[in-house]
Amino acid sequence: MSEKKNLLKEISEQIDTIIAHATNKYPERLWMFEVQKSVWQDVYYAKERGQKVIMLGPNGPTELVYAMGAVPFVLDLVPTRLASSPDGAKYIDIAEKYVPQNMCGISKLDLGVILSGDIVDKPDALIYTTTPCDSSRVAYPAIGEILGVPTYCVDTPYRKDERGFRYIAEQLREVVTMLEKVTGNKLDRDKLAEVLTLSNTSARLLSDIADLRKNIPCPLPGRLLVLNELFGSMLGSQAMVDFLQAEYAVGKAALDKKQGVTRGEEQFRLIWLQNMLWSNVGIMDWLEKEYNAVVIMDGFGYKGTNIIEDVYDDDQVFLGLAQRCLNIPMIHGASGPAQPWIDLVDGTIREFKINVSMFVGHVGCKHTWAAGKLIKDYVQNTFGIPTLTFDVDAIDMRYKSTDEIRGIVSEYMDTLLERKVAV
Repeated sequence: MSEKKNLLKEISEQIDTIIAHATNKYPERLWMFEVQKSVWQDVYYAKERGQKVIMLGPNGPTELVYAMGAVPFVLDLVPTRLASSPDGAKYIDIAEKYVPQNMCGISKLDLGVILSGDIVDKPDALIYTTTPCDSSRVAYPAIGEILGVPTYCVDTPYRKDERGFRYIAEQLREVVTMLEKVTGNKLDRDKLAEVLTLSNTSARLLSDIADLRKNIPCPLPGRLLVLNELFGSMLGSQAMVDFLQAEYAVGKAALDKKQGVTRGEEQFRLIWLQNMLWSNVGIMDWLEKEYNAVVIMDGFGYKGTNIIEDVYDDDQVFLGLAQRCLNIPMIHGASGPAQPWIDLVDGTIREFKINVSMFVGHVGCKHTWAAGKLIKDYVQNTFGIPTLTFDVDAIDMRYKSTDEIRGIVSEYMDTLLERKVAV
């Protein structure tokens, strides 16, 4: 009888192998892999270390989990990790036995993993929010029922104003009560202050890194934007601070030497509207090598988030955590009215000196496709930049092959090059 698959064990061992290889081949890049080791092995070894595991949806309150001495496990990390692996397709197929094919691939893979039983050690609780989309609003309640663990849904409002933030803040106080019951620990305010200080540091570092990317040539590659998406899953941890400090140091050193990441002179500075292409991250490396084009910033703006100034002030803390819940990168652009996203894109194009726009739209993100036309028209009318728009499945690699994606992008980039020559 074959041993039951343990997905977290498998991922942890894969990262150990990657780190061993990187240690021998390019030790200067170890910081990129150490942060991945931390996020996965903290979850895998939690029970062995006597810690509770709290499964979270996107923009869950990681700081509260850390402060309670537990380990946060943001389930959406699994789809982004497996998107380029055959395992990803397997879990999507499992989910499609029960849910429509047009459901978002992230939610389908989340469901498939839970249905498969390959998360061997069940989490001790599940906390999720009603953002960012209909698919997650369907998937997470189902996941809670399947797991049969204590579950709390933070009802996040459509509005992003003082009233909305205070509504979330009151629910986060209830989350604390739930976590105290699940962990058996009372909230230690000194520990929470320590965690919030770390998350403030991470937020400032992410903002500093974004400032580095404003320079010409850009000193940091596009694929680091994808790795920065661990931010919301590890906010409040020392590991995230260490990762961002290392990234900033690398970017600052390159900037001081006036080094960019392209083979030749940097020609194109891209804004990548909508989700990152987790199933084919290598497209960013290809753009840098083939077209001297860098994805400078994504349309959901990994540029930092709210700072909680007084980490001992009860009102500031919970209001600040509520603001982060709706203003954390991706959620602030993908959830709620279209205007904040338009404003985010406008500021990014101006600040980062963008001259190329691409809406590489994840098919599962139906609400952003609706807003995408508004974004595309705004970019064209305001900046005179035509936006390349095409559909992909950011999670299911079977939807479009690498050759198909490169073919679409090549036609667009070749046109831009011809215009440059003509000018």
